[in-house]
Order: sequence, then structure tokens, then C-alpha cells
Amino acid sequence: MLNIRQGRMAAFALAIASGGAIAAPAAATTLEITITNNAPIGGFAITPLFGAFHDGSYDPFDVGSAASAGLQSIAELGDVSGLPGELAAADPNATSVVIAAPQSGPPTIDPGESTSVTITLNPTEELYFSFLSMIVPSNDTFLGSDDPTAHQLFDSAGLYTGDVTIDVTGSFLFDAGTEVNDPLRGPAFVIGQEATAGAAENGTVQRASSLLDFAGVQTPLGPLDGGLIDFTANPGAFSIATITISQVAPVPLPATGLLLLGGFAVLGASRMKRRKART
Repeated sequence: MLNIRQGRMAAFALAIASGGAIAAPAAATTLEITITNNAPIGGFAITPLFGAFHDGSYDPFDVGSAASAGLQSIAELGDVSGLPGELAAADPNATSVVIAAPQSGPPTIDPGESTSVTITLNPTEELYFSFLSMIVPSNDTFLGSDDPTAHQLFDSAGLYTGDVTIDVTGSFLFDAGTEVNDPLRGPAFVIGQEATAGAAENGTVQRASSLLDFAGVQTPLGPLDGGLIDFTANPGAFSIATITISQVAPVPLPATGLLLLGGFAVLGASRMKRRKART
């Protein structure tokens, strides 16, 4: 009589030999994240996007509260180095990614430019997506989502909820309240300006002014001809960028791999037959 171990091996061999599927636990999911700068040529650029995948406990900012050190760094300088630590403090199992432009020059995502990365996530722990980036040139204007659970990627069972498109409009623009807005003193990414020389504001995070005018300043990309962000009439209709999130199809197992599994199955069945014959 076959023992329990031999019985399980026989079932495995039968499933492989017959082409049947073997039940497996939920696997990690790979997603592609793409950001496109919708500004016209000569308009504002976007610093590398910080993306966070978490359980809903990571809230990078709140309107009316002082900016964290990590938020201040990205809002004033486009520096994301302080954000992973703040993310880990809120959710130790979270994952982050930085999406920069695929070019040899400045890593900013320039008007009309689009860039992507892929990332593999644990669908039972990294359910939500949050993001931060700086508008450049500016003193401390950033884009982000102030609701940590606004962009859900997986449900409570770890099932992918479907591809996501986020239209980043004027409603996603905020002022960190850390530096006085002044095109002539301390804005980042302006030629002839020292980005750390801005006047301290000592304020709180607020929704960005409906008028942000840096027209004519010189940037590494040239003069900012389209340097006006004006969404006075309807912030939700002023499109700054588009973020898309889509699932990447798994790579199928090569035919040689299937043959190898089949060989293991036959070998296992053969060994079980020999053991049975000796008993």
C-alpha cells in the first residue's frame, strides 16, 4: 500500500502528465507605472515621481498641518531621499519606487515626456498607491494625493481591482508652506538661483494658489515660455499629468520547462512503482 507521501507524489505526477493545473497560493503581482507630463512645450517640468504602495496607513501630508522633513525636501528641491524612511515608519511592509526620466540630462519629466517602471508587489499588503512630485520651477509647490486610500489596487482578498488612470489636475497641487513663493529668490531649477536660498515661510500645507507664474525664467531646458499655471475657473479641468497603472502579464513557462516538469513526474512515478514492487 502506498504511504501518504507516495500518494501525494502520485497525484502530482498525474496532474503534470495530464496537463492539469496545480492549485497555488496567490502570487505576487507585477504592475507597470507610467507618468506623462501634460504641460505644453516650454511649460513646467515634474521632478522624479515618488510612488508608495502601502496598506493605507501612509499619509504623507495633511492640509493645515506642517510638512514633514521628507515632504519639505521633495517640495523645495525635488529630493526624495527622506521619503522612504517616513513610509517605512508608517508601514514597515510598504514598497516604494522613484520614476525618473529615461535620459542622460536632468532627471525631470519634461513637458510631453512619458516614462515608466515596473514593480512587483505583495497584493495582500500593498493595497494602495500614493505619489509625490515637485512642480519645477517653483519654491515649494508639489503634486500628490491627500487621501491615502484614494487609489486602491487590490481588494482585501489580494485580487487586482483593475487598471487605474489618474488625471493629475490642479486639484492635486499643494503648497508645502515651507518657503515663500518668489521667482527671484530660491526657486529650484532656475538658472542663476540658489535653490536653498528661499525665505522660510513657517506655514502649513495648503492647496496651491490658483495662479503660479514663473513665465520667462531661465531653466536648464530653456526659457519657461509656458510658465503660467492658472486654474482659477476650474482646478479639476486643468490637467498637469497623467498616471496610469496596469498589470503586466506573467511570462509563460518555456516549453522546455514544461518538459522538464513532465520528466520529473515520470521519474517520480517510476520510483514509486519500484518501491511498491520491493514491498
